[in-house]
Amino acid sequence: MKKLICMLCALSLCAAMFAACSKDDSSSSSSADTSASTSQSADTSSEETSSSETSSESEAPAAEADTEKLESIVASLEEVNPISNPRAITSDDIEFYMNMTPDNLVDFRGDITNTQSDCGIVFVAQVKDGSMDAVVEELEAFRDSMSSSLYAEFADKVAKAQDARIVSKDNIVVLVVASIDGPDYADIDAAIDSALA
Repeated sequence: MKKLICMLCALSLCAAMFAACSKDDSSSSSSADTSASTSQSADTSSEETSSSETSSESEAPAAEADTEKLESIVASLEEVNPISNPRAITSDDIEFYMNMTPDNLVDFRGDITNTQSDCGIVFVAQVKDGSMDAVVEELEAFRDSMSSSLYAEFADKVAKAQDARIVSKDNIVVLVVASIDGPDYADIDAAIDSALA
């Protein structure tokens, strides 16, 4: 009987010892999991922070529209080349009539004649950085389309459109088509030079 009691005591001590060891293993593995999880979430959060910092550094701030300057240039050009029965150029005109890419422009202003027998246009745009070449190409294509197809039936309008002025300086581009009864292009050239000075 003594042997049986000693054996039961030894077994219970072993069982208690195994229970304590398994508890330590699970709590240490649980604390290891917790610290690994914490470390992983800290790494993820620092990666997110660094990637958001990188993306905000790579995205250049959008240029602000200089509406006052654009309107001033349009007004000075229309003093020399008045547009008969003017209609403001809209974003639809930019995209569908002039076949330009709106995303290349910060802002624009201008007028186009609403008179069938005339062809006068004054258009001024503030161009996004790096887009000037594309914008000038689109304006040249528009000028060519006016003289080859849009005004094909009207020789006087074709002549005015062929001589249309496209001038760029810094981030501003200007397109001027002289009105039928307007000045010759020498006066328009001087007005453009003065307006863009």
